[in-house]
Amino acid sequence: MIKTETKKGDSVKQIRERERKEKEEALRAQCEQLANDRFTETQMKKWSVENQGLWYLPVMDESGETIEAIAIMRPITRSILSYASTKIQDEGLYEFLEVAMRECFIDGDAKILEDDTYFIPAAMQFNKILEGKKAALLKR
Repeated sequence: MIKTETKKGDSVKQIRERERKEKEEALRAQCEQLANDRFTETQMKKWSVENQGLWYLPVMDESGETIEAIAIMRPITRSILSYASTKIQDEGLYEFLEVAMRECFIDGDAKILEDDTYFIPAAMQFNKILEGKKAALLKR
């Protein structure tokens, strides 16, 4: 468990948010270390420049402590989204997610795309790559 410094007067919500951010930073550091070990830091920087950023998509073990598999993903583009959207009407949400994930996949463990025990949890988290910036549609 991650220990956080609590400040007098912090609300439970503030403490939980701080803990979430610390956990996310620790996982990001673990992903970066694993990616640099597998693909070299130079290659990671090259991919990041080529794709205007990268996403890590780790699949954790049962305890949530160890990364079992990782995918290096490019940010989604309109063309990828357009192509993947053609699959959703005929074949459903998971086919859409698989096509989008395959198009965004740069390198990593192919079992994330091939093995359902890895694909399903990865697909559940893949939606975060679709979110990106926040937008709102408001009627006047």
